[in-house]
Amino acid sequence: MSEPDCPGDGIDWVEAWRCRQRRQHSARNYRDGRHLWSREENARRYDASSRDEYGPRVRETLAELPLSPTARVLDIGAGPGTLALPIAPQVREVVAVEPAEGMVAVLEDHLARDGIENIRIVPKRWEDVDPGVDLDPPYEIVIASFSITMEAIDEALRKMYAVAAPGGMIALYWFLDPSFYDLASEALWPELHGGPYYGRPRADMLFLILVQLGFLPRVEVLEFERTYRFTTMDEALLHFSSHFSIEDERGRSLLRSYLDGLARPGTGGEVVLRHPSRYARVWWKKE
Repeated sequence: MSEPDCPGDGIDWVEAWRCRQRRQHSARNYRDGRHLWSREENARRYDASSRDEYGPRVRETLAELPLSPTARVLDIGAGPGTLALPIAPQVREVVAVEPAEGMVAVLEDHLARDGIENIRIVPKRWEDVDPGVDLDPPYEIVIASFSITMEAIDEALRKMYAVAAPGGMIALYWFLDPSFYDLASEALWPELHGGPYYGRPRADMLFLILVQLGFLPRVEVLEFERTYRFTTMDEALLHFSSHFSIEDERGRSLLRSYLDGLARPGTGGEVVLRHPSRYARVWWKKE
């Protein structure tokens, strides 16, 4: 008599990831990150808040990377340069792949203002990057920090591996717990948009995909408390409305009620929201 299958046996984790990504994108009025960050005002608010907010996490990340004056770094989903800018003085070159126009504009401003000449921007999605045309591999360090949104995850990961130098590091950072936006979207979406919201696949599935593809990554679980600070609730509403595809007063009223239940007063009358969570650092070296 054959043994019964156990839950999980025979799962194609690549297809499971694709399915979850497609399901998230199918939510009514869903907008992806490229749409959100194409608006320069959104990108500038993100950049301003991330300077102080992400400082400890950025320093921790940089300490884990084998940075050297001869290293070339590929930063996939570079945003406004959260990692690329502090990495640049320590390496030979950084190539920043970033598709959102707003983020590119903010990063270009940083480069011009600070006279940084060793960061090159590739304004494309990673899925659309042609290594033979857009890049100049190999790279000693390949990073994708909270930017692993590709539906064709197997192709994206294999491309990262292909452009890494022999012995080079591929380091991925991704959510292990639901983010603030996932939890808030699940709570608000039915009333805002008349249908459910589906969260993104997380780091546990990413690990299983890498094993399925034949890679043997190491995983470190890290803690991070995301803190949002605003001078007024109106400023908070302006910041979050675009994240939840809100464009009318009814939606803003629903969002205000939700945020009122979470906000705590800060110093000087600030509006403060905190969300503790865990994320994973998943990394391996090219043989």
